[in-house]
Amino acid sequence: MCNNIYYVTITLLFLFIGLSFNAAYTRRKSGLAVGEGQNEKLIRAVRAHGNFSEFTPMFLISLVIVDQLSKNCDYVACLGSIFVLGRVSHALSMFLKKGILRVIGMVMTMIPLVSNLVYLIILIV
Repeated sequence: MCNNIYYVTITLLFLFIGLSFNAAYTRRKSGLAVGEGQNEKLIRAVRAHGNFSEFTPMFLISLVIVDQLSKNCDYVACLGSIFVLGRVSHALSMFLKKGILRVIGMVMTMIPLVSNLVYLIILIV
């Protein structure tokens, strides 16, 4: 297993914890324990955290499997970095209200996911 998988995972854990604390802080500040009401700031904080939580597990699982099957450390580092930058871009778009960052973030999220899928199919077949 490449060390790069550890660096990617640690970085994503920091992002996850940051987004979690931000969502909890924003929720507490708004006084809403459940739901988001009409509070746009809370909606954005919850969705930034939720979107991260929806995409990151499958990426990490697929990256670990690719790493185990291929031992291609450069691939792991490259795709892990693209994914991390995509998640950062997407999260920033939610707070800065910049649509272009959201588009960039989703493209940089989907490219590694699709690449892992294709790479795994090639490795298995």
